[in-house]
Amino acid sequence: MLNTLPRLYSVEIDKSRRSPSGATSLRWLRDANVAIEARVDLCLSAYETGMIEIDVANIVGEVPRFGDDESYRLEKTEQGWRISAGSQFGGLHAVTTLGQLYRFGGFAEVASIDDQPRYSWRGVLLDVARHFVSVAALRRVIDGLAELKINVLHLHLTDDQAFRFECKAFPRLASNDHYSQDELQDLVGYASARGIRVIPELDVPGHVTSWLTAYPEWGFQKVVATDRFGVHQACLDPSSEPVYEAVTQIFVELATVFPDDYVHIGGDEVHPAWWSEDQSVKALQVEKGLVDGRAVQNYFTTRIVDALREHSKKAIAWDEVLHPDMPNLVVQNWRGATSRDRALDKGLACIISAPYYLDLSFPADMHYAFDPSAPQSEWVALEDEQQQDLRLGHVAEGLEWTKQWRDDAIETDPDLSGVIGGEACLWSELVDEQTLAIRLWSRLPAVAEQLWSEPGGDVRDFYIRLESLLGAPPFNHSAEISRQLTRIGLSETQVEIARYFEPVKWYGRLLGQQALEARIAGSEMPQARPYRVGTPLDRVIDFISPESLSARALRKANEATWLSFAEGVLAEDVGAWPEDVQMAVVGLQEFAQLMVDGTLDAERAVEYYRPFGEFMLAPVHAWLARD
Repeated sequence: MLNTLPRLYSVEIDKSRRSPSGATSLRWLRDANVAIEARVDLCLSAYETGMIEIDVANIVGEVPRFGDDESYRLEKTEQGWRISAGSQFGGLHAVTTLGQLYRFGGFAEVASIDDQPRYSWRGVLLDVARHFVSVAALRRVIDGLAELKINVLHLHLTDDQAFRFECKAFPRLASNDHYSQDELQDLVGYASARGIRVIPELDVPGHVTSWLTAYPEWGFQKVVATDRFGVHQACLDPSSEPVYEAVTQIFVELATVFPDDYVHIGGDEVHPAWWSEDQSVKALQVEKGLVDGRAVQNYFTTRIVDALREHSKKAIAWDEVLHPDMPNLVVQNWRGATSRDRALDKGLACIISAPYYLDLSFPADMHYAFDPSAPQSEWVALEDEQQQDLRLGHVAEGLEWTKQWRDDAIETDPDLSGVIGGEACLWSELVDEQTLAIRLWSRLPAVAEQLWSEPGGDVRDFYIRLESLLGAPPFNHSAEISRQLTRIGLSETQVEIARYFEPVKWYGRLLGQQALEARIAGSEMPQARPYRVGTPLDRVIDFISPESLSARALRKANEATWLSFAEGVLAEDVGAWPEDVQMAVVGLQEFAQLMVDGTLDAERAVEYYRPFGEFMLAPVHAWLARD
């Protein structure tokens, strides 16, 4: 297997062919393309590839569109290489692959590669509403997406906590930290040159506290700016014509900045309280025959979808919009396995996100296990298996709570061709600009491979390729962890030990113990949550990887290596560590002492695979799963 990621569609190996040599140069067989030239300079300037002939059949426009031809053929020639692609976007992917062949090895044995994506929609959602991310940082994200052949950056621009879009029609909407329209247009251009579409999301009719602090007349009750996370009651008035006029005007203005055919309208977690109490909404229900709050939301959604269609925009919304009379839109699945098939059963296109939530701090192999187009029964079985996985044992009751999402499951097998792709999601309650890279790149490659490559990959081989990828630009994952942990005061030795910790999984850290128990019991107490918008994310827990690759490497270690690891842990002075980490260090030392004493067995090891504050001891699972 070549050391490339994502996995390639088809490879011909011929080690007898002479490897290209000589300075890298380009020969265009048709029209030249500036974006491909820039990609060659970035990926291949450090290598001697010989002459690269480039044959792009069709330059399809500066801005990528859904369904563009991204296939390519890469072939070794006497002089160097030949790239053949249906569009410049396929040509960009070909250069990316060639760069990985030279960086990680494999160029000498390849005779030819034929490659194409499995899905046309391969994306990642970044929530820039809870924590603002600068344009410079978003550009760095785009650079990484191009390396992974991810072609959609979905920006969640608004939520209860902030409104990040400069709206000139309603200037009070924009929060202090926001993007100007010029900045966003430049960002779209930067992404387009790398084959990446930028999809904006303005979340309506719920999650609008930030809207109503500026324009309270669009709601029902006075609200104040909020810094807490979780569901809020604030929602737009679905009975008000001025609200529809304003929302339409905002989305039309958004469309002048983002040229993509698609726009996301949110639609998730609409709290029913205001609508159920308001007389004007009750009158609307009588007039339109809307039997409940779901029908009211569907009425609102239909109005917005129709308005967008009049301006040549196609709507995407979260799966809460599913309704018997819903309009034609793209459904983004997030609530477990079954909402996908409910959307497909209606003949709607579907974007898969449920198994790809990066903010849950799941390990990469859990994301890698989910095929976007697997039968619903396989998805449900995988969800049940995850609940039994030792690594999620501390949040198993929370995972049980999510099974309520299966209540409306359909029994038929819908046409899975309606799955147009998927998106990983990185919600930012516990992510800001300085923690973004560590949180994003550690697992996104697993999703990227599922969306690009044909099913059937070997997860063990994936991890080998992942480590190579993360060790090189633009990711430099291990180096970024070291940099951040050193910056906050850890010694070199402490940095290496900190790599063996992981954050607690699912929403255990975000909710805290009190709110987690309340959610499982069927209620929510957001005031008990330990984190708010202004809570600093500058501790050890914020800069360790969600999955410890250092611990994973211990699975193959011999007894001597394990003992050496244990002795190094026992040599640590607990008092020299930050206070919030000391409990975890003590736990790791107790585990290490059992190993040194020769009294460690599976039963005793499992006792140490539990939360130590906000930390998990990854070597415990590694010891239990050792080869």
